[in-house]
Amino acid sequence: KLHEVQLDREAHDVLRGLGLTDASTLRVCQQGEPCVVQVHATRIGLSSRVARLILVRPQSTSVPVLV
Repeated sequence: KLHEVQLDREAHDVLRGLGLTDASTLRVCQQGEPCVVQVHATRIGLSSRVARLILVRPQSTSVPVLV
């Protein structure tokens, strides 16, 4: 699940518009450049710079990790 986005408000708003909300469950489809994550039925390519600033919480644990 999405835990925290450490980006400026404008970039955070863009991600929210793409479906990355506080309640989103993400699946990493591809690591690297770009990092591709799936939210519902949508896949989103993120630059490694942006991906490093998105923290997720694995569903099986309560410790946040980096995308």
